[in-house]
Parts: sequence; C-alpha cells; structure tokens
Amino acid sequence: MIKPRTTFVHFVIVLVLVYLFLPWKGIFFILISLIFLAHLVYCSAAICSQAYIKTHCKANSKEKKIAITFDDGPDATITPEVLNILDEYNVKATFFCIGNHIEKNKELLKAIDTKGHLLGNHSWSHDRWFDLFTWEKMKSEIEKTNGLIFEITGKRTKLFRPPYGVTNPALKKAIQTMEFYTIGWSIRSLDTVKSVEKTLKRIKKNLSPGDIILFHDNRKQITTILKHFLEYAKTNGFEIVPLDKLLGIDVYKTE
Repeated sequence: MIKPRTTFVHFVIVLVLVYLFLPWKGIFFILISLIFLAHLVYCSAAICSQAYIKTHCKANSKEKKIAITFDDGPDATITPEVLNILDEYNVKATFFCIGNHIEKNKELLKAIDTKGHLLGNHSWSHDRWFDLFTWEKMKSEIEKTNGLIFEITGKRTKLFRPPYGVTNPALKKAIQTMEFYTIGWSIRSLDTVKSVEKTLKRIKKNLSPGDIILFHDNRKQITTILKHFLEYAKTNGFEIVPLDKLLGIDVYKTE
C-alpha cells in the first residue's frame, strides 16, 4: 500500500541531505520534485495503488472465478443488448451507474436489478473534473445517486467506483462515513478506445483467477466484445460469478 505521506517525509529527508552535502542542489531539487509530483499523480490516477482509499481490485483466489463489471450506464440502446447477452449465457454482472443516466432510464435500472445483477454507484454526473470537486460536492453527488437507486429499487448499494478511477484526499473524506466498498479492477479492457480485436487480445492475455474486469455498457462494440469474451471464458474453464460472491462482501445495506 503506497502512502503519499510517507513519500513526502522521504522527500523532505532527501532535500535536507541534498542541502547539506551536495554542491549541485538546484538540479537535484528539481529532479526530486518532479519524481515526487509524478508519484502523487500515480497515487491518484491508479485506483489500485491503495494510496488514499482501500480498494478492491482483485480477489485472492486460486479458483478460476472472475467477475465482470460495467460502467457509465444505463444506456437506453446498449444496456438492453448487454442484458440479453448476459441472460443468454446465464451470467450475472455488476453495473456501476451514473445518476443522471439513471434518471433518464429508471425502468432500465429496475430491469438490471430484477434480472439479478448488482448495482453500484458511479457518481451523479461523471464530470470530467469530478476529482477536482470539493469533498462536499462529491458527497452530494454520491448521495443523490444512491438516493435515486433506492427510490427505484428499494436497495441502498454499498458499491462505489470513482469516475475515471481517480482517488484523492477529498474523495476519501466524502465517502469515509458512507460505508462503501470502493471497487476497482484488475483488467481494464479499454473497450472505449481500442478495437474489438485489440480489446479481446488484451483481456485474454491478462486473464487470471480472481480478476475483476472493467467494461462499459454505453459503447456499441461492447456487444461483440462481450459475446466473444463469454465464449472464451467458458471454453477456458473460467466461472463468472457475482462480485459479492467473488469478494465475499455484502452489497446492499440492511435497514
């Protein structure tokens, strides 16, 4: 687990030593500062760094069990197609939904739940600047989304995935009293930027027991990717299980 605070202490120690013993202080100071800045960026951008928030990215299992997750829905066109494919293969997934997409597709969210899939919170807006919001604004978005999920399904999800997988001290403060499990991934399919062939090649190359795979149910090519992946998993002896069973956690709050 990477600790930014520990890195900062090391940074200060190095600076003191540089000041005391090295003649070329300026260059070394700039170099160390750039390394420290890069480290902080990594801690925020890499959700599985565990730097700010404990995150579940993979199950510790030797059994060939994996879980699949979908971000950024529900989408009126693509999500129903994804649900049909999952039904065809009798697979349950987890959908991390955006609040303002839920608002436009309430019946679709209900269908996801009715079919036995799990629901997660993916913020209200998924704004590109979400990670720069104040902690109060982050908390407001997350609570608003959870409230809408509860209004539609009667369930309060404990699953949260940060937009873009970015974590920081503000987000930690926003969710620390909300009893969430923060969920990352061990395989990012890159289905939003790569071709079907490259996406599948990436997943097949890296697939291993305990993996949590990130897909998106708002991209047209996901239906083709999903069909091929499910066939591959089945052929190679991988069992796709619900996220709560893979991680051994309770997904919904009990009143």
